[in-house]
Amino acid sequence: MPADQIVPALPKTAWFNAVGTPIGNNERDECGNYLRGLGAEDCTIATVSTWDEALALSQRTRWGDTWWERERHEERKLFEQASANHSADAVLLRLANLMQGSSTLFLSPASLACMRAGLTNTTIAKSAAGAAAQCLHQYGLASIAGQGDQHPFAAKFRLFLAGRWPLCVTDEKFYVF
Repeated sequence: MPADQIVPALPKTAWFNAVGTPIGNNERDECGNYLRGLGAEDCTIATVSTWDEALALSQRTRWGDTWWERERHEERKLFEQASANHSADAVLLRLANLMQGSSTLFLSPASLACMRAGLTNTTIAKSAAGAAAQCLHQYGLASIAGQGDQHPFAAKFRLFLAGRWPLCVTDEKFYVF
């Protein structure tokens, strides 16, 4: 889907509605697609069951450096690919427009999910919404670069669409809330 059509096509209520529940087979497949795409297929999938645990993992100071670097490398590669077809300024403008349209898309559902769980801490909702926005940025970059829905960032974004919060890869585990 073209990057400028992503946000208007997104559902408004799917975000974070499946966190803490068991992961289904389709979601496991998407986790596998994401991990294989980043060369981390040996990681196991670890489910997170509470918002407090999710916040603690999202705020860790030591994540898997390899995972972090693979994501950053993939982003740089996608930017180079996109810039080969469009100017770098055009790519940045399209990404800015994508993100501008998404600023409120994730925070309200994250806050609502936290309230349903009895949490009043706004930090966790902001952290979840920020992670979803970062993933949307990655998915948009893959789209602008002409990558299809087979890209690992597309698989990661589909986890968010399924109501999940993919947290991090650390200790040879992919943590998903």
